[in-house]
This record gives sequence, C-alpha cells and structure tokens, in this order.
Amino acid sequence: MTNELTKVCPKCGRELPLSEFHKDKAKKYGLDGYCKECKKEYLKVYRENHREEILKQMKVYYDNHSDEISTNTKKYYKCVKNPSCPRVGDRGAVFETFTCEVCGKEFRRLKSAVDWDYEHRGILPRFCSKDCKNEANRKTHKSKYAKEIERIKKEVG
Repeated sequence: MTNELTKVCPKCGRELPLSEFHKDKAKKYGLDGYCKECKKEYLKVYRENHREEILKQMKVYYDNHSDEISTNTKKYYKCVKNPSCPRVGDRGAVFETFTCEVCGKEFRRLKSAVDWDYEHRGILPRFCSKDCKNEANRKTHKSKYAKEIERIKKEVG
C-alpha cells in the first residue's frame, strides 16, 4: 500500500493522487477543486460556449497592447534566430542548436517542440528556413554529403 496522499474530485468522484490536481494558491489547501481531466473538459466546453466573448476580449486586449506585443515578438524572433544571443532561455525555455543542411548556418529550435516532433513524427529539424527546404527539394540541388562523396571519388579515381 502506498503512502501517497489522495483527494476526491467532486465532479467525477474518483480518488486521485494530489499530482492529478492543478496548484491554486487561492484555495485552502493550495490545490484546485477539480482534477486536471475534469478541469480540461470544463474549459473546453466553456471556450466552445463563450467563443465570441473570448474573441472580443482578445481583440480589445490586442488593440490596447499591439505596440508592446509587436516589440516583444520582434525581439523574440531576432534573438531566437541568432544562436549567440544570451537572452534565449531567460524565461526557462530550452533551445537546441542545429546546422542547416543547405547553407550550413546554425539555427535553434525549442527543445520541447523538437522532442515532440521526434517522438510523434520521427523527424529532426534539417533546414533553417523554408527557402533552404525548397532548395533541398530542387532536382538540381546536391546535398553536402553528395558533394563530399563526389570529392572523395575524384581523389580516389
């Protein structure tokens, strides 16, 4: 028998470990009243039923803060595209650095996104931009590996 603390969700009636409840400092014991699964379902239904109201609130917020949002977005993308920027990851985000197969330039991608793509799709980032990806798909393009093989064949033969 485990000594793990549990709590009963009033919505589904299941007794679950405390890790299955979101933290909420406003509540007496610091945990949300409903389990994560029930809360997720509730929020999904709420968003469906109040879609127009939420969109209006988002538009008002964007209209009032558009300059700030634009500035922050520009700073973020400028920093993410520059591998030597020290500000990347200052909010806890972890990035991985890759080398483009076409141009050889270093680029970064969010580690969580890379891990998800690899786990679900079995792919890793190979190109720094859509232009490089399109270049690699052209029939006239030779990858750096193909060029290296040709160079070795010339040296040997």
